[in-house]
Parts: sequence; structure tokens; C-alpha cells
Amino acid sequence: MKLNINSNTAQLYRWFYGTFKMPESLCPYFWKLFLMWAVILPYSIVCIPSIVMEKLDPSENPTTGERLCISSVIWVVLIGALSMLFSISLFWYTYPKDTLGMDLQVLGCVLWIIAVAVGIWNGTKWLIEKWSESKIKYDEHGRRIWNPEPKQDSIIVSFIKASYNKYCPKIDWNHNK
Repeated sequence: MKLNINSNTAQLYRWFYGTFKMPESLCPYFWKLFLMWAVILPYSIVCIPSIVMEKLDPSENPTTGERLCISSVIWVVLIGALSMLFSISLFWYTYPKDTLGMDLQVLGCVLWIIAVAVGIWNGTKWLIEKWSESKIKYDEHGRRIWNPEPKQDSIIVSFIKASYNKYCPKIDWNHNK
């Protein structure tokens, strides 16, 4: 069977599956075409962001899965941003119960809480790193001095060790204020 490599169906096949290699046998080609024609409309609607990106950068040739993944991430980010904007509208208007607007406001509030929590977490980590870096000592050549203070056992651990070894440790009180 002879088929035209430049036919609309062959070009659509190469675009849909993100490949330049065409099948050698009619059976896989037929069933892949059948699947492609069955899902091309919903697939194209879901993949609009990725398709627009392909038009802006024609050198990209993503596969079907890559196109779906990229588009899914873009849709999730867009819906998250939209819901965060809807949550800001709570200052002026509350949507009726069991409506899409109310659902977006609630989702937006949850996303704002997550964003603030992540910001606080990262800010705290940064502050701790900066504080611990300020406690590091350096010699006159700028090399780090490794002189860690020896760790002392807690009272409970010291008591257990003393009981096991049957001795009573001496307490040295520090009178420096």
C-alpha cells in the first residue's frame, strides 16, 4: 500500500505523536490514526497553551505526553492564579454558596495560606543560615576555623550513665553571668 508522506493525515499523525518516523506497517498506523481521530478535539483543547508555545518556538517538537504535561502545568498555574484573585474579591463580595465563584474563593484562600506558609518557611531557613554563618570563626587568612565546642550529655543521659557505671558524677557549677 502506498501512502503520501506529505498528506494531511500523515502530517497530523507526526504532529500528534511528536515523531518524524512513520510506522512501517499499516496495522499500527491504522490503530494509531483511529485513536488520534477519536481524541484529537479534546486533546487540542486541553493542549492549547502548549500549542501556542510551539507556534512561538517552532524548533520544539514535543511528544503527546510532553504536550499534555506542559499544558496541564500551565492550566493548574492559571487556575491557581485566578482563584487567588477571586479570594482577593472576598474583601468586596462573597459569592453565593455552591457556585463556582465561591469554590474559587475558597481555593484561593487555601493557596494564599500555602504561599504564606512556604514563604515563612523559606524565610526562616534563610535567616537561620545567615545567623549560623555569622557564628562561624575565620583565621587571618580567611579560612574557616573548625573548633566545635564539645557536646555535653544531658542530665538524664549523665544520670543513666552514672547509674549503669555505679558512680556519682561531680557537678561543676558555672558562676559566670
